Amino acid sequence: MPCPTCGATDARTQILPGYWRCDAVVRAGELVGTAAPSATVPAESKRCGTIYIQTRADDEAATCRCGDPAIGECTECTRAVCADHSDLWQGWRVCDRDLANARMRSRAAALAEERRREAEAAAAEAERHRQRTQLLELADEDAVWLLYARDQKRTEQEIRSAVHVLRRLTAADFTDVCLYLLPYARDFEKRGSALSRLSGWAFEGADYHGRSWFLTRKGEWHRSGAYGASDSEKGWKKIRFDDVEKRAVIDELAWQQTVDSALI
Repeated sequence: MPCPTCGATDARTQILPGYWRCDAVVRAGELVGTAAPSATVPAESKRCGTIYIQTRADDEAATCRCGDPAIGECTECTRAVCADHSDLWQGWRVCDRDLANARMRSRAAALAEERRREAEAAAAEAERHRQRTQLLELADEDAVWLLYARDQKRTEQEIRSAVHVLRRLTAADFTDVCLYLLPYARDFEKRGSALSRLSGWAFEGADYHGRSWFLTRKGEWHRSGAYGASDSEKGWKKIRFDDVEKRAVIDELAWQQTVDSALI
């Protein structure tokens, strides 16, 4: 189809299906609707730049390939199509052939997305299984640090590994490890009344199930009442720290880390 402005057919660019831009370089006087230049002024050359619609090839009639009158053109191949051999796809009219290709591409994309989601779910489940079944190799001091210090969230694997390491220690060994590490984890504090002032580190928290412990710098363990009560209400009492008390402290540490890390 020739350009409706300059009539050129050999220099054009398709910018959208059915839309063409004329790139022919012509003199201004040859453009339709432009006044002819005077004889004394040379004609100026410029690119036409007209954008026009060509719905079908020049030698085609406005009929579908089946011979029925066309109701429009395919936005993919720009061929004239009738209602029986075209349909709307995402708001655009597409012939039956391109519509089948579009549906196959859409189905392939949907299957690929489904496989991607399944692969991500399988990888996440594999990671959860690994954390549940595999334990990290931790030093005793690292295990205490993971459960006592709350500088960042812990993974389920880290908490399980720390609990596994610390449960193997005796009560005395657990106390020694705490005395070695706690000065690096937190400054010591003072608790209790003026007559029985305790100096050391507290094992307590909002999710400790109403129990609190206090380890003095001398290695003595004290136990008190509910968390959040005043020192006089708590009534710190010196206890014999055995395996039962050690396990209770480790379980409460692990539970507090589980809550803080949003693992439940």
